[in-house]
Amino acid sequence: MITYLFDKTKNGLLTCIFKSFYDKQIPDEVTTEYVQCGLLDEIITIKTDNEKAEGVYKCLKNCKTKYLISDFNLAFRSGESNRFKVLFDYLHIAISNKNIDISTAFALPEVQAFTDLKNRIYTELHRFKGFLRFMETENGFYYAYYEPDNDITELLVPHFKARLQSSFIIHDIKRNVVALCDGKLYKVLNGGDNGVTVFMSGSEENFQELWREYYKSINIEERKNLRQMRNYMPERYWKNLPEKQEKTEDF
Repeated sequence: MITYLFDKTKNGLLTCIFKSFYDKQIPDEVTTEYVQCGLLDEIITIKTDNEKAEGVYKCLKNCKTKYLISDFNLAFRSGESNRFKVLFDYLHIAISNKNIDISTAFALPEVQAFTDLKNRIYTELHRFKGFLRFMETENGFYYAYYEPDNDITELLVPHFKARLQSSFIIHDIKRNVVALCDGKLYKVLNGGDNGVTVFMSGSEENFQELWREYYKSINIEERKNLRQMRNYMPERYWKNLPEKQEKTEDF
């Protein structure tokens, strides 16, 4: 078993692809974390080479596969544990078949796996356009925190910029990624290990209580269907919703 170990950057992954073609080998795993290996297993550490990565990138741009670059950038935001191997396999096949469009070749397991991964990102992005809850801060802007499976904060900002047309912050507390928008321009920052402290306005708790009361009032107890509720709104998202800040059995 051959494992490629790289530094979690796009250029690092592209360098892995260069290494694969140069050595004429396909790794069994592509990861950013050390894994326990057997006696005959080999872990190859790939040092990012920007020049080699640029060569692979140019090759990707010349491939006939539709939306290859944009799909690569989107899929790189995935939070799934096997995302780098899925990405590697798809890009490797696209380059190996650069004169044909493989984007709809679903008979290939690598293409199907990549498409499924990409669609899960789109699904979560769509969900959070409705699930995200903003709170008014004492400074007059709106703040929303959430814990997405994928790194989608930057993709959400244009939607809420057009919808809110005012200053807001979207905070991915899982990755500590913060998007700041003044209503016109926005910037996405990585907070690293630094925490973010936000003070809510005096009326925010009242608004949240009104929202909880409204949520309760439109529910029909006799027709409660938790299975359908979890289907529309996965339970892992509930803890960041004001209307779900009470015990689960109460809903």
